[in-house]
Amino acid sequence: MALQLRFKHGVEEHRDADDLRLVDQRGRTLQLTAPSQPLVTMLRRLGEGGGTLLSLMQGMSSLAPFFTLQQLEQRGWLALELVSGEKSLVTLEPQSTVLERCYPPAGAVSIRWSRLIQITPETDGVLLEGPLQGTRLLLQHAGLLPLIWELADPSDWIDTVRGLPQEFQELRNDLLMLLLTAGVAGVVEADGTPSCDHQANQQRWSREDLSLHHRSRDGWADRNLGATFPGAVRGPAPPLLHQGSSLDAVRLPRPEPDAPDPGFFSVLEQRRSHRRPGRQPPTLQQLGQLLWASLRIREVVPAKPGMAHSYEGASRPVACGGGMQEIDTYLLIQRCDGVASGVYRYDPQGHQLLRLDALNNACEQLLQNACHATGAEQSPDVLFQFAARYGRLSWKYEGIVYALILKHVGGIMQQLYLVATALNLAPCSIGSGHSELFARATSLDPWTDACVGELMLSSYSEGD
Repeated sequence: MALQLRFKHGVEEHRDADDLRLVDQRGRTLQLTAPSQPLVTMLRRLGEGGGTLLSLMQGMSSLAPFFTLQQLEQRGWLALELVSGEKSLVTLEPQSTVLERCYPPAGAVSIRWSRLIQITPETDGVLLEGPLQGTRLLLQHAGLLPLIWELADPSDWIDTVRGLPQEFQELRNDLLMLLLTAGVAGVVEADGTPSCDHQANQQRWSREDLSLHHRSRDGWADRNLGATFPGAVRGPAPPLLHQGSSLDAVRLPRPEPDAPDPGFFSVLEQRRSHRRPGRQPPTLQQLGQLLWASLRIREVVPAKPGMAHSYEGASRPVACGGGMQEIDTYLLIQRCDGVASGVYRYDPQGHQLLRLDALNNACEQLLQNACHATGAEQSPDVLFQFAARYGRLSWKYEGIVYALILKHVGGIMQQLYLVATALNLAPCSIGSGHSELFARATSLDPWTDACVGELMLSSYSEGD
């Protein structure tokens, strides 16, 4: 039994003259310029099933391949496996672009499963996932199933391993490293909770909300998202409306477009999603009007004054449960007359843009992702990113926190759509986004500021 490394599933090698290009299932590319023969040999070994560190480095006269191996692992290109002979017993496969091994402290330790763990039966084993850890840990040996019961409560790791088959006892340290690295288990802290839950507990994330956030966003999970049409293999799409209804109907009058132009009902009728930027960029005046009419704080209102659970609420042009206003707006500005390109946070009380950074590499990737997700031919002039301060909302509410966040984001998007239409701008919301890239683009903690929505904005194209 040994710990081995190999390329994770879906990694392909492409030759380009003397260069080598690696491409994974998500389209991520790693370009190796004129790699040395020892490096090519090591990459071939990784692609042919991998091996232990010693076997991968066998015959190498230079440490350069070793350092490349480390970088590949840390950037999420490699899977880590415990194997016995030709059989894989445990596999950790990264889904994120970062992987950092986590080792327990020296001496005896008590281990416990995360309260956020998701356990899913798969055809080749039992899959364990810890939300926002960006890894999949697959148990492929029935001898490991007692762990599911034993680690439900804090358990001494040495005592726990004694109940496993002998082959796992020999590499108990590597097995524990995989559990901790995957974030499915943690070292028990003084209050009885595992270390892997510390950040989620600080923000009072519920398991249900974090699971929904994890599974409906890109960045920490490698699964199908978006328009994949899984139901098409079973039959045609269900009808848009209820069929065969015999209920009595009351016809409602239709409002006439009001004046002056643009009238409210005219704006409603004209609202569309636009994916093609116009020739001229939006102006600072337009952007200011859009944010003023959509997201500014109109009034700060103390809620429950004089009571133990009093708090500061606020009113905006858009509705918000309890006036909590947990949604912050970030703008990736590529083209706007009067504003330098960069990433900004909108200050809704001062009605101003606070510049966070230039358009860094993560910003450029977010802009390209927006273009790809909507089928647009070029990236938007401005990309709105909405981040929820989960901890503020979870302070007041339980059980409905993430549902409220999504409702609030929907209200904000509709408001932006209508105001942008009235200003002759071109809005287009996006079905999902990349949480990890947003965290990198803004240097925000994803546990504290969770990215939950995106909307593109450009000048209006006469061809639309």
